[in-house]
Amino acid sequence: MADKIKGLYLGYVTFSGLGGYYEEMLSELLENGIAVRNVEFSDGGISGAVSPADYYRVSEIAHKHGVRLRAGTRRGVYFLLSKYRSRVGLCFGFIVFMLYIAVWQSSVQSITIEGDVPRSSVMKILDDCGIKFGAATDSLALSKAEHRIMSEIENCAWADVSCEGFRVKVKVVSGVEVPEMEDGAPRNIVASRSAMIVRQIPRDGISVVENGSGVNAGDLLVSGIIADGYGHTLFVRADAEIIGEWSETEEFFVPYRETISLADGKKKTFKYLVYGDDEYPLFIGKAGAENSLYTEETSVVRLFGQSTSFKIKSGIYTAYTDHEITRSPDDALSELQKQRNNFEQNFYADYVIANAEERFYPQEDGIRLVVDYTLQGDIAKPAKIEL
Repeated sequence: MADKIKGLYLGYVTFSGLGGYYEEMLSELLENGIAVRNVEFSDGGISGAVSPADYYRVSEIAHKHGVRLRAGTRRGVYFLLSKYRSRVGLCFGFIVFMLYIAVWQSSVQSITIEGDVPRSSVMKILDDCGIKFGAATDSLALSKAEHRIMSEIENCAWADVSCEGFRVKVKVVSGVEVPEMEDGAPRNIVASRSAMIVRQIPRDGISVVENGSGVNAGDLLVSGIIADGYGHTLFVRADAEIIGEWSETEEFFVPYRETISLADGKKKTFKYLVYGDDEYPLFIGKAGAENSLYTEETSVVRLFGQSTSFKIKSGIYTAYTDHEITRSPDDALSELQKQRNNFEQNFYADYVIANAEERFYPQEDGIRLVVDYTLQGDIAKPAKIEL
């Protein structure tokens, strides 16, 4: 494995794992935002590299999925400093060095321009906007520079001016990109679901159904094969809006008594120093708390009033606590309406609810609501012409 691994600037730990479900392990690592580099798969195994701050979390997830994990090479500033953590003078010198870097990175030290544009013209616009070498990075008029580049540079279709640390990057795209044309192959229109045809707006092709008729999923609605009456057959790209109507029944239930868990308990906060893709813990031990809700807060490190390239990430674990909820019949009815509204917003947002008949069934432990929906929506679905 290469000595220098992209993205893990201040250190890394290589690992190898055998057995278990390493594909699921890798998926969970990515879901948790853990950067894994140089991933390689072999027969029954996986290998890669992670930040030292992430290795303990990786080992926990590996154990969860039955993967036997083994640490390999450990390299980088993180481990170099750990050897000398008892030497106060060396640690103090490192802190001073980092402060120097932070101050140095609070001003513009590099300007790069990408794109087929006159560099001198772009540099003049940047200078007029106060973006130049030595300028404070937290007070750059980036949006103003973008607007001026787009308005003053000939044939400029798009511009982006950004600042990362002490580097200002300008990217300019000339001309107008030709939009990707949709495939113009002939096609039919079929029904995406079983329904009754309410209305139709054919734009191209020949409709083969009538309003008021019923269709099943997959039935032909608009044909892309047209006979011109002279013994010739034309193939066209059928296009139409076909509004169908169908019925669905949904049930909702709210109990009078239930136990719910709310994230309102004790909080544990773990802070990390973030630089690029690397995170370094500012605490001793392992982060985490059982039965808790995890949230993050990130703030930019400022030194002498200037923003630096460093950030502080706070990982906050808020414990769940159980609460006994007792509802009156009116409260249960109100909660049922909330459930129904949320369901309609999530699943019926693309349809028209033509009718909804409610039926309430009071029970010993709660209230059940049954709703018979009559829905309308576009059921047109493109399909290839099969000869």
